[in-house]
Parts: sequence; structure tokens; C-alpha cells
Amino acid sequence: MSATVEIRRATADDVPALVPLYRAAYQTTADLGYPTSMTDVDHEYVRSWFADEEPSAEFVAERDSEVVGAVRVLETEDHPFAERLAVAPDEQGAGIGARLFEHAETYARERGYDRLQLGTYSEHPFLIDFYESRGYEQYTVWENDDADHDYIGYQKQL
Repeated sequence: MSATVEIRRATADDVPALVPLYRAAYQTTADLGYPTSMTDVDHEYVRSWFADEEPSAEFVAERDSEVVGAVRVLETEDHPFAERLAVAPDEQGAGIGARLFEHAETYARERGYDRLQLGTYSEHPFLIDFYESRGYEQYTVWENDDADHDYIGYQKQL
């Protein structure tokens, strides 16, 4: 396996690679007891991200021409919101998620934003540590009466 991972802006041509990536990466979350529809994500849903109706930027990490990670930055509110971070299960722990977030933060900063926000499930066994180690701080909690876990809002000053 090559050590080189390149981060680039995703296009609709990446949808066939993104769908299985998201299904596999989010299966890890589902196996931990955190409900997610991303294990059943389809091409139509991911392709909709590249439509002009919703301002967003999608980024992928590639190793040897294979998509091994992705993140999405929504620009629909006053502050951009990072979501749909995914790293292929056999690539987790290799720093790809950190590289994707560095790219998302740079993108937001270059667009003139002063912070990047995101959300994750309360008590998540590794994402909370990941985000907090990157300097994200909790700013809100969205209570979830339909699940065992609430959703925590994090943000980082850029």
C-alpha cells in the first residue's frame, strides 16, 4: 500500500465510489449501537449533494486512485457545518480523517468563515476524542427522544 494520500474536491463522478465507502464506514457506527441511515445510502442521495440547490463542498481522500475517505461541508447557515466524515474501515487510524478535517477547516477559513461546526452522538467511543483533540469544543446538545444517544454540537474557531 502506498503511503501517499491525496485530498481533492469530489465531483459527481465520485458517487459510485462514495456509496460503498459510506456504507462500510458507517457500518462501524451502526455496529457500536448508533443508528444511521448511511449504512443504506444510495446513489441518488449522494448524487444530490452535487446539485446546485444546496451550497456544499465535498472532499475525498484517495490512495492509489481509490477513494478511502470523504467529508462534506455544508454552507447553509451562518457557519459551515462539517458532516458525513467517512474513512474506509481498513484505513481507519492512518490519519486520513485528520487530513480531511484539515482540508475542510482550510476551505472554511479561505471562504471567510471564523468557525467550523459539526455534530456527533453523545458518548461516541472515538469521534468525541477525535474532534476534541482537534480543538473542537461543545456548544450545544440536541436532545434525541427517539434514540439512546443525544446529538452534540461542536465547533472550532478558525
